[in-house]
Amino acid sequence: MPYARTVKTASGATAAQIEFSSRRGSRDIKHLGSAHDDAELELLKAAARQQLAAGQGELDLGLEAGGQGSGPVPITPSRMGCLLDALTRAYDVLVLGVAAGGDEVFRGLDR
Repeated sequence: MPYARTVKTASGATAAQIEFSSRRGSRDIKHLGSAHDDAELELLKAAARQQLAAGQGELDLGLEAGGQGSGPVPITPSRMGCLLDALTRAYDVLVLGVAAGGDEVFRGLDR
């Protein structure tokens, strides 16, 4: 997955780059430019973000833009116990305890 990165150059500037792949020490890198101050660096980082996001369309969920439901979606916690209960129930329904010879270690793998 491509990502933006910055590296110091020999001249003391900061180079902004997009790294597309890295295999066995070989890298596919696109150099965007070199910055000599923080303002230039921020501009190069913005350009990198734009290039990384190019072609990434927004998923149309059929929601009204600017409506009551716009804005960030709240993240709510959920109980992991529900998943563990479901795995335990599946273990029992599939009679995996018999297949494992009653091995408690095998049963504990779902936890």
